[in-house]
Amino acid sequence: MIKFNYERLYGRMKSKGFNQSSLARKIGISAGTMTHKLKGQPFKQDEILNICNVLDIADDDMSAYFFTIKVQKTEQSVS
Repeated sequence: MIKFNYERLYGRMKSKGFNQSSLARKIGISAGTMTHKLKGQPFKQDEILNICNVLDIADDDMSAYFFTIKVQKTEQSVS
């Protein structure tokens, strides 16, 4: 399963004065649902559009906030 990196989204939320709960309320979903979305459950298209409207994210920048793939670090054993 592909996981997305939401660090940029978290930064935008903070700069606009939102936390997960307050943003969830503003777009009409529960805080628990927002948590699940940020941990890997996919956002619906209307949720992404609503978040972009609330956080003033331009259409051209949307992919950077929602579709940046999370790179997982792997450990290599030293021989």
